Amino acid sequence: MGFKYVYIPADSNEKMEELEYGEAIETLETDTFRQFIEKYYGSLGQSVDRGVLLQQLQERTGVNLEEKTKNDEMKPEALDRLLSSTSVEIFPVQLPTKDSAFESISVYLDDKGVAKELQENSRVSGIVQAAGYPGQTFRGDCFIGRVFDDNEDEWRRIDFTLKECSSDASWVHAVKKQRANRSVNDMSSMANKMGMASNKTAHINPNTIQDKAPEGETEQYRWKQAEDEVEVTFKKEGITKADKGAVKVVFARQKLKVELKGEVLLDGTLYGTTHPDECTWTLSDGVLQVTLSKAGDTSWPSLLKD
Repeated sequence: MGFKYVYIPADSNEKMEELEYGEAIETLETDTFRQFIEKYYGSLGQSVDRGVLLQQLQERTGVNLEEKTKNDEMKPEALDRLLSSTSVEIFPVQLPTKDSAFESISVYLDDKGVAKELQENSRVSGIVQAAGYPGQTFRGDCFIGRVFDDNEDEWRRIDFTLKECSSDASWVHAVKKQRANRSVNDMSSMANKMGMASNKTAHINPNTIQDKAPEGETEQYRWKQAEDEVEVTFKKEGITKADKGAVKVVFARQKLKVELKGEVLLDGTLYGTTHPDECTWTLSDGVLQVTLSKAGDTSWPSLLKD
């Protein structure tokens, strides 16, 4: 027996569908679902705005691929293959923690949606925004699925049904509550550091924090932060989603180690503490990205301690 997932077309006039994947997937190593979704997007044959896509890749990796091609540092054929490849972006809405019974819920979408000028998927955007991600939008047809992941030995895909695909669903309220509690704790922590009385905590808002939040860049990676997370994007050329098995990421409360094909990209003590079981990493063509869930510090002046 397989598992159920939901298909949500971008056109709100089209019905959402509960579908069933024909085979059970019991391990991450044998996961074929993502490739299945990639084939769907590849079959649509939508044209891509090359300029927009190159700009997106530069923003995500810090590498100007067009300039590297002009300087003969990258073959034009390799750039064409990268731009024409189909890959899936995974947006984790619910993280696999003890509070969520180690179940994660994610949105799967075409990672070239902006470059293809796809219309916004208002139904998916509405669900995710209701879960505590204000302003988050999605483009094109999307899929939503669920995974059980105990962060140790067990990993398997499990049912996500059509009746759960609503902004009023219990899991949506649970995620929103968890995110709200963490935001309040983060802002209270900042207030205490600034010597403010507890009744003035409301004067510190995510926009204020985000405007002043430091970020940085090295030869290996770029990092930036929001009020509750830190995002590290590695500038490793030539990596594809097929290299996923060669990636090793070790999360600890205040340490991070990232390896790719035996090469250590980062190994150090983080400036602030994190929730290791809520940290994630993703690998799409050309981009390895690590997301750290902050435990206490609202703003980090640097990624690593000196």
